[in-house]
Order: sequence, then C-alpha cells, then structure tokens
Amino acid sequence: MKNIFTILFSLLAFAITGGCQGQENGGLSTKDKNLNHIDSLLKDWNNRDLFHGGIVISHEGEIVYENYLGFADRTWNIPVTSDVKFDIASLNKSMTAALIMKAVEEGKLDLEDKLSDVLTSFSFNGSFDKQITIHQLLCHTSGLGDYNQVGADLKAKQSLKLKRLRFTNAEYVDFISKLPTVAAPGTQFHYSNFAYHLLAIILEETYQMSFRQILKEKLTQPLGLSNTLSADNNEQIIAKLATGYQYDDQKEEWMENSFIDLSLGRRIFSTAADLNRWALVMDNPGYLSKNSLQLIKKNHLEGISDQLQYGYGWVIVEPGKESKMGNLDINQSYIIHGGRTEGYKSMLINIANGEWVISFLSNVGDRTNEMEIAKQIAHIIIN
Repeated sequence: MKNIFTILFSLLAFAITGGCQGQENGGLSTKDKNLNHIDSLLKDWNNRDLFHGGIVISHEGEIVYENYLGFADRTWNIPVTSDVKFDIASLNKSMTAALIMKAVEEGKLDLEDKLSDVLTSFSFNGSFDKQITIHQLLCHTSGLGDYNQVGADLKAKQSLKLKRLRFTNAEYVDFISKLPTVAAPGTQFHYSNFAYHLLAIILEETYQMSFRQILKEKLTQPLGLSNTLSADNNEQIIAKLATGYQYDDQKEEWMENSFIDLSLGRRIFSTAADLNRWALVMDNPGYLSKNSLQLIKKNHLEGISDQLQYGYGWVIVEPGKESKMGNLDINQSYIIHGGRTEGYKSMLINIANGEWVISFLSNVGDRTNEMEIAKQIAHIIIN
C-alpha cells in the first residue's frame, strides 16, 4: 500500500511540475493575452465610471470574450448582467434598414419608390421633394435635415424638448414636412434621424402593424433575438431595462436620464449578445438574400463624398479609404454603427465579414467615449 501511495505521489508531482514548465515555456496564447488586456482596460474604465454595461466579442462566430460591469440601476444597486437590456439608440437604423429590405424582397416596397407616393394616406401642410426615394432615406442623401434643423423652441437642450413631444404618425409626417431641406435629393450626405423615422412609419403603413409588432414578427422571432424588442409608447414596461444616467459635474452626482417619448424614432432595446448575433446576420444570406446584403453593405456615396461611406443603416469602411465616420484606424474592411441618446451609448462593429464582431452597450451617458473604446479594442484584437 505504501508503494502505491509513493507511486501516486510521484506521478502527481511530475504532472504538477510538467504543467508548470509547460506554462513557463508556452505561456498564454496571443489571443488570450489580448483578451486579458481588454479585460484590464474595461475594469479600469469601469472603476473610473467611464463604462457601465455589457460587451461581447466574437471570433468567426464564436464568443471569445463577454463581460458585464457596473450598475443597471443605481437606486437599488442592481448590477448589469447578460440579460439586461439597453436603449441601442441609432443602432436601430441597421434593423430598420433590414426590415425595409425584407419588405422589398416581399414585393411590398421598391427602393426607388418616391416618398410622396408611399405617404399618400397622410395629409400634411408642408411638402416633400417629389424626387426623394426610399433608397435616399436609407443612405442619408434625401436632403432632409436633422434635429439641428428644427426651430429654436424645440432645439433647446440638444433637441430634448422635441423628444418629449408625443406624435401620431400623421402629426409627425406633418411636422417633418415643414422642416427646411438641406440639399437636393441625391446630391449630398446629411445624416438624418428624421429620414429613418419616416422609414419606420413607411413600414407601419406597409404592414399595417406597429413597428413593435413588425420588429418582432419580421426580425427578432425569426432570428431568435429573444432580448431585442421595441415599445409602442413610454408607458410600456421593458423587463430588465437598464436605467440611463448622466453625471452632473457641478452637483458631483449621478442623475437619471430625462424623459423621452419612446415612440419617437421607434426605439429598440437589446443586449450586447443579441447585437453580436445580429451583426453576423450581415454575412450570412438566409434571413436576407445575398443581393439585399450586398446593397446593405455597399457604399452608396460614390460620387457624392470622398470622405464618407454609408450603406443602408451601416457606416462602411474599407482599407486605404479616408473615412470621417467610424474610423478605427485598422487595415481591415468593416461595417460599424454607434448610437447615443440620453444616458445610453451603443456600438456594433463587424470586422472582415464576421471574423471579429465587437458589441457593447453602456448606460453612463457621455462619460462613455464609445469610439475610443471601440478603437482601443479593435487595435488590440487586430494588431
């Protein structure tokens, strides 16, 4: 019996010694070191209240890093977890664009349909240029303005007063029809939230359903994005929704985000994991056809701008081309879009057709520099 214990002890000692030598000789892989570096950065940003939220990184479709830091609710000290949802802000444009392409594939819409032709059920006091097309709304070349084109009474406090108003579709179409245009259709790029708000209304008119229902039936259910949804109004309860916060430097305390009518712009709520899966849809024909995906990821600003590239709901970046939007300074092609609204920041990046996908959501407002975080993480995993 004693000999047996001696042999077992010797084998155990050899295994431990061998394991230690292997660790010393081989060490961590480059990928593991990179992910550890990202982990250290995130913990530092969280400790300094620069990031509270969720982040998911996938490599060739497999999640290689996932982390959730900070508070979803500061009143009750509720932590951020994998199923906590955030307002994705302008990231909803990628989903709105995909829903338009789905309607095109179903023969319900055409990209060259004129705005004036698809809004015939509305009467409005202003006027839309008769040449504005759905295509131009999708790639921000419609000539419609943005929040800074509204009147001074609504523009105060970064358009927050506008976001507090409640509109029916008819009232909203009338409101936008009276805003001054900034360019002739198809001649210049002007980022326009109003253009995408109109696209959401067009979808509702096309399907005769609310945007919330359309998103569920036409996108989230087919793709299994169980933590992604929209809301019909501000009263609807969104389960496990993180509260958006801003830090008041003068008072030196956190403040909850100001009231926003959630129906404006058809807001979408999601998780970092769902968004990561959503980005991969852009590389795999099935939900959408190959032709639709090519149009979504095509730069539609050729001949319009040498410094901007935009598809349908995504910024398009190619190596060697100057880009004033979404520039991560990496030698890879990628599609990218961020979002920001009161208390929330979002970012989604698909690098090299799904080789790497980075998704993150935060609820500490302007304390999160989403482009700086995206750039640092992209440089670590690519370079």
